Amino acid sequence: MTLSVDGKEAGSSRLNRTIPFRVSADETLDVGEDTGTPVSEDYRVPFKFTGTLNRVVVDLSSANLSPKDQKELDEQEGANETID
Repeated sequence: MTLSVDGKEAGSSRLNRTIPFRVSADETLDVGEDTGTPVSEDYRVPFKFTGTLNRVVVDLSSANLSPKDQKELDEQEGANETID
């Protein structure tokens, strides 16, 4: 995961877990504010960003998963399949 500000890398890290298949009814995927359960107890929701967001890009095109991670994802997807 890479966070860019004004086209320059501001930070990067490995994101070990994400929301792979669904979001619960009480959680949200927010930009600019957090209206669901906070990721940290250090602030109260809604924690609104007071600056200006000119653009948000979510690029999922290059996952670069390790073979182990890809196998785990494949197994999770198989567990979520339904039989008609």
